[in-house]
Amino acid sequence: MLEALLTMQLGPIIERLAQIDTELDDLYRRADSFCRIGVCQQVDAASNTCRVSHGDLLTPAIRFFNPSAGAQSESRIPSVGEQCLLLNHGGGEGGGQSVALFGLNGDQYPPASTQASLTRRLYQDGSENGYDHAAHVFHWKNGPAAFTGSRESLELNIGAARLAMTPQAITLQLGAVGLLIDAGGVHLSGPLVDHQGRVISTA
Repeated sequence: MLEALLTMQLGPIIERLAQIDTELDDLYRRADSFCRIGVCQQVDAASNTCRVSHGDLLTPAIRFFNPSAGAQSESRIPSVGEQCLLLNHGGGEGGGQSVALFGLNGDQYPPASTQASLTRRLYQDGSENGYDHAAHVFHWKNGPAAFTGSRESLELNIGAARLAMTPQAITLQLGAVGLLIDAGGVHLSGPLVDHQGRVISTA
């Protein structure tokens, strides 16, 4: 009779403990899948979605973060093979409620800069730009064109042509032909100087 009484009294508590155990298992499972490191496998730029592998699983098409997405908007499409932080805000196992936060460097895509003072951006075609806040130097390069500017001077190179400016002078040089403007005046150099086709100076 005592056993029956205990069973009657403890039965609801035992059932509630079993229910709590099931709920805890579900919470542990959700927490385990909430935040994972993944790798981009496919990208659909038109829909701004990608598919990400994590472990043996592959998400369906999910959204990815951009630098900004408001009235001021900026897009950056991730690359296949790029690592990301996969945030499963829905907590399900299928990954359909996940979003991808890209920007984790890896062996395939190492950091664009390892210098603390240099913010640098590299493009797939080799173009680049960067700013070194310690040296106060901005650099931009696109194929044969390159620009370097600081608080003291700037320099623009396009192929063989070079334009340099400082507070004291402006220099334009193309091979042996040059133009220098400084406090002393305008100085031309080169094998030939003409005005409207009329030769006014030869080397």
